[in-house]
Amino acid sequence: MKRIITLALLATAVASASAQNIAFNPGVNLQVFSTNSNDGYSAGRSVWFRADQNLTVQGAGFFNGFSSDDSFSMELFSATFDGSNLRVSSLASFTVNTPTAGDGYVDGLFGSAVNLVAGNFYNLEVFSNASFDRNHFYNWNGPGVSVSPEITILDGAQAGGLGNTVAPALRINAVPEPATMAVLGLGVAALVRRRRS
Repeated sequence: MKRIITLALLATAVASASAQNIAFNPGVNLQVFSTNSNDGYSAGRSVWFRADQNLTVQGAGFFNGFSSDDSFSMELFSATFDGSNLRVSSLASFTVNTPTAGDGYVDGLFGSAVNLVAGNFYNLEVFSNASFDRNHFYNWNGPGVSVSPEITILDGAQAGGLGNTVAPALRINAVPEPATMAVLGLGVAALVRRRRS
């Protein structure tokens, strides 16, 4: 019985260790825009992406220059691409009312984990009515950029649209499918060992 408990704890550790922050970094440096009076920063910014493997997303983060009262929300959408347009439906969201002040990532958790399916399209959006002290964005124009083995960026977007060259510094907190399979494998091994003993 002790061995089974040990294996279960090990499986939990493997799952936790396999969780990762996947940043939507297209390979260019962040640029700081000191005002949000132009280009609809407060209206919302998002990144359209394709999941290249199955992922379980637990939360997301936004890198910016915050004041403690700069509340913002993040929402994850599923998308269907018809060859020219992306249509979306909401999967999960959260709101951060009092972020840690200063330049950095502020993370939040969705109400429940969301499963992303390999080959499907998604949109992660951040929006706020607050005037952020400093806005950090990637100034790029390169749809189809693979930012990790798990995600390919399709495009940056302003307020849900397509074809914008400025993308926010977003990331998702995800567990790749191989981690899940490893945990299941450990569980099966534990059951087999218990049966033999």
